[in-house]
Amino acid sequence: MDSYITFDFRIDAWTPDTLPMARLAEYASCLAKLMGSEAHVHLLKIRKGSAVPEIAIDRTAEPKVRRRLSLINTPDAPDDIKSNWSKVNALLREDNASAVLRVKHGATILEFPGRKTPLSEEVVVHEQGELDGVVIRVGGKDATVPVWLQGEGGEKLECNSTREMAKQLAKHLFEEPVRVSGNGKWRRTKERVWELAGFDIKSFEPLDQTPLNELVTKLRAIDTDWSSMDDPQAELRRLRGG
Repeated sequence: MDSYITFDFRIDAWTPDTLPMARLAEYASCLAKLMGSEAHVHLLKIRKGSAVPEIAIDRTAEPKVRRRLSLINTPDAPDDIKSNWSKVNALLREDNASAVLRVKHGATILEFPGRKTPLSEEVVVHEQGELDGVVIRVGGKDATVPVWLQGEGGEKLECNSTREMAKQLAKHLFEEPVRVSGNGKWRRTKERVWELAGFDIKSFEPLDQTPLNELVTKLRAIDTDWSSMDDPQAELRRLRGG
């Protein structure tokens, strides 16, 4: 069995003779990030006809890549998938092209509408919210200090905070994840994808990384009278006045 599976990324507006190398590199970079497992994604060659980059994915990484691709255009898609999906379609629109990703000699996996994308007006929304991530950068000389978080999907979340808040967050640099609360600015792009455009941190708290089994053990160890009662549910109803 081959150690990898091959995908075709067929771009309808380019041929191998006309596709600039720099443009190919942009497509390849965005596709590798979209698929994830970048160390296991390889560009093999460009076939004749329409420009068809052949992309090889190591068999060991194929299930993970397919799971990521299945999240595209779903509510569960993390920000890094949404961002790179938008970047590929933006490149295609600039090239007046569309594209298809399919298993070589097999089924279509994804269609990239590119120039066919129905564009909408950009929308900006301001609302309070929360973000989870690992602090990866704290810096700046102004009264408003840039703070970067790395989300669960590897996406970069660019935020701002006061100097005092930044000093506290710096203690968690590259440590356990934190949850920041504050005022967010969200932008819906012309491709109808929501992106974080800014976030002002007002407070934060470290996230508890204790494994679930340890938490359950601690809860069971709490000394209460419930375990000694014959009918704890009846006692609960009595306390509630039922």
